[in-house]
Amino acid sequence: MSINWVYFFEENSPLGEIKNYLEKQQFQLSSTCEISNLHSLLGGKNQTILFLEAHTQFNIYDLCQEISALYPSVYIILIVPEEIENLKKAMLNGASDTLRSTYTLGELSEAVAHAKNFMHHRAKMEPNLSHHKKEKGRVIAVSSPKGGVGRTMLTVNLAVAFARMGMKVAVIDGNLQFGEVAIYYNMKPKKTIYEWVKEGYGHSTFSIKHYMTLVDGEVSVLAAPPRPEFFEGISEKHIKEAIEETKKSFDIVLIDMPVYLSEIHLRFLDQADEILLLTLNEISVLRLSKLYLDTLESIKLKDRVNLILNRNVKSQGLDAKKIKEILGVDVFFTLPEQVNVASSSIKAGLPFMLSSSKSHLGKAVWKLSEKLFEQKSGEINEIKKAKKWFKVGK
Repeated sequence: MSINWVYFFEENSPLGEIKNYLEKQQFQLSSTCEISNLHSLLGGKNQTILFLEAHTQFNIYDLCQEISALYPSVYIILIVPEEIENLKKAMLNGASDTLRSTYTLGELSEAVAHAKNFMHHRAKMEPNLSHHKKEKGRVIAVSSPKGGVGRTMLTVNLAVAFARMGMKVAVIDGNLQFGEVAIYYNMKPKKTIYEWVKEGYGHSTFSIKHYMTLVDGEVSVLAAPPRPEFFEGISEKHIKEAIEETKKSFDIVLIDMPVYLSEIHLRFLDQADEILLLTLNEISVLRLSKLYLDTLESIKLKDRVNLILNRNVKSQGLDAKKIKEILGVDVFFTLPEQVNVASSSIKAGLPFMLSSSKSHLGKAVWKLSEKLFEQKSGEINEIKKAKKWFKVGK
């Protein structure tokens, strides 16, 4: 696979380590300080990685946002001052990754390796599918019988990871009384599943997409009702139709489940193609997980379960073999404990796949998304975004 490496930099500034490093890796780097030349370097080339450096003539964040809209297949590494506000702003404006302006050779190497892995992964997804009929989306329910194990955290970050892979992603907050997905995205939705049930259900002119909120990371969220008592107006039929309609428009539909199971929530699980069951390496949580699995087995859903061991610390707790003996299923994937990354993400209302994607936890979620993708039969349509011309800030 041939990658088109491009560097847009400030006039008279040296290319520095980037050029030298890529040449040592046997890659050719095209560079320019002219916006008109940038168009020609980006246009018509699928596998492009762009280093975008802060520029005195341009508002770099506006430029980044518009490049991501005009050339959605371009992987943008934005080089910015290291203040956290700048890093967050970069990710919100379409950057795929960031580098500090005072980056080290190790940080550059890591950013290049991550970009290459992304391109190789996306190349597997982008054969010409124009002659294929679009398949319905894949539904993944994220569940746990114990609160506080990281279920919502995994849901929102897995959604961002799938979106970064070029998929159209929706999240349905299945905790219809006390849903927290909106909080984890720091949003106040104007419309929720409650409004869809009241206004859109049964009316083909009212698409469920109009009741979703687009959040950071290119993810659409169907939020929980604004008040707990509104849950009573939602039935199993509503849930089934909501999922069926969402599957028509999205490649991946993630459902954040509550800890309890009612008839409505069993409908969520029944509609899911697979169930990610989160557990911890603690006896009390494992026992609850065993009861949960027994319930799923009684309704013939256990075979859809992938067991995720969260907050795992090496050499602590039971080994995978013992966990399998207790639960009767293999550990599908293990996520590391990284409290500082998770807690900072919650406080900021920003998924760590946007703010700390290169952390140990971010890398693990990325690997999980890849592993889940590899399970999928069929193919994903290439993402298509509206295009617009550059509007350069002054």
